[in-house]
Amino acid sequence: MWPLAIFLALVVGFYWFAFMATIWWCFNALMALWAGHYIRAAIWGCLGFGMLCWWNGSDVIPDPSDFDKWLKGSAWVVGIGALATFVRWRKKQATLVMPTMPTWTPPKTPANDNQLVVFSLHAKSEG
Repeated sequence: MWPLAIFLALVVGFYWFAFMATIWWCFNALMALWAGHYIRAAIWGCLGFGMLCWWNGSDVIPDPSDFDKWLKGSAWVVGIGALATFVRWRKKQATLVMPTMPTWTPPKTPANDNQLVVFSLHAKSEG
């Protein structure tokens, strides 16, 4: 009886882990997309989509040997995510103003023309 219980626990554990992984990957895809991390969103989305196809009985991917089709499609999706990230980065770079080298301006002449100001204690008083 124990071997049967251990076997059933392993099978249920496998499917429970697969179900939780599917939910986690799809949730991470949505959160990464919301945060603007397009490459991460594409990777998580491809994993989640692959697991949804696995749960669905591979109706979208008809044969288990067509793993290569899913892998090539995932590579395209991740590539589009990388392209979207690059476009976002270029738009951000275009808005930044690059500082330029300031031109040299000669110093201004002082208001007193650099003449020495003399104060005398014995000034003549007018009056």
